[in-house]
Order: sequence, then C-alpha cells, then structure tokens
Amino acid sequence: MRAVNYYNGNPQIKRDGVQQVFTEYELSEYIKCTEDPIYFVEHYMRIINLDKGLVKFKPYHYQRKLFAHFNENRFNVVLACRQSGKSISSVGYILWYALFHSEKKIAVLANKGAIAREMLSRITLSLENIPFFLQPGCTTLNKGNIIFSNNSEILAASTTSNSIRGLSCVSGDTKICVEDNDDGIYYGSIDNLRKCKVV
Repeated sequence: MRAVNYYNGNPQIKRDGVQQVFTEYELSEYIKCTEDPIYFVEHYMRIINLDKGLVKFKPYHYQRKLFAHFNENRFNVVLACRQSGKSISSVGYILWYALFHSEKKIAVLANKGAIAREMLSRITLSLENIPFFLQPGCTTLNKGNIIFSNNSEILAASTTSNSIRGLSCVSGDTKICVEDNDDGIYYGSIDNLRKCKVV
C-alpha cells in the first residue's frame, strides 16, 4: 500500500479516506468478523506474550463466554481473579466493537489515567496488527483517544467526576447482567449491586 494511505506515516494504520477494494476472500472475512467477535479475535488479533512476543490471541473457554456476554448484554460486571485475561479480552471486544460499529463512543476508565492509557496502547498495538481491509481508517490516534472514519471513538480517562462528562453513560437504575462462577446469570441495577456484599 502506498505511503499516502498510512496514518501519520505509520504503515500499520490506515488513514481516513482511503478507499478499500475488497477481494472476494477479504469481503467474506470482513462479513465473518462483523458478525462474530470471537472469530475476529481468534483470526486477526495479536497480543504480546511474555515468552513468545507477538502472537495470535487464542482465548480460553471462559474468555469466549465473556465475548458472548459482552455481545448479548449491554452492561456487564465481571467478577474474576487477577491475571485471568479480563483486560486483554476487553481490549479485543472494544477493538472489534469500534471497528465494526459506526458512531460509538467507548470510554476506557481506570482509577489512574496512566492505567487507562496503557489499556488504550494495547488496543493500538492490536489495531496495528490487523490487516488494512478490516480497518475503517483513523482520523485521530494518540495516547488519549482513537477516532475512526466510521465516527467511532475509543478514549482513555481516569475515573474523575468529569472525565466523560457530556458523553452518554450508565445511571444507577440501568439494568446490568452479572454472572457468577456457577454459570448462573443474575440481573439487577447498579444501585442494587453497590449494596451487595462480596464474600
């Protein structure tokens, strides 16, 4: 691909306005990825493995269930142990959602801005390793946000009272889905969840 098609000279990111001509195979793959986040992450997402470097993401069974829950429920709360792959699963789903859904605003929030930006850097790394035919093109890409040609945006911020002010957000009476370890699914509101005691 010619250098003029790169975002800010980065040969791994497609810039805004590049016309994509699909082969029959690419169109077939694009449709499969659009319809199934698990197919997308298994076939096209790359992550850093501490021992092997850049590798394909091979989700475990419980991570596949996470993708299914993310896709079927607008709001999810995940209760799981540390180092179980929650973050990288979220990275994969967020990237898929932003690439294949137009006009979405996605906020990656953490108690410190640096942690949120680190998550956004993982999303950027995965984006850089996705073929051009799956990328919508970038209008903005920096440490704080990514804006795609489809008008979807991923932004990173700390959890302050005004970090995402003005954006649509979750209120206390919004219904959410909570899954426990016994595969039971429980529905309730965020206000009720705040009252729950975890033992």
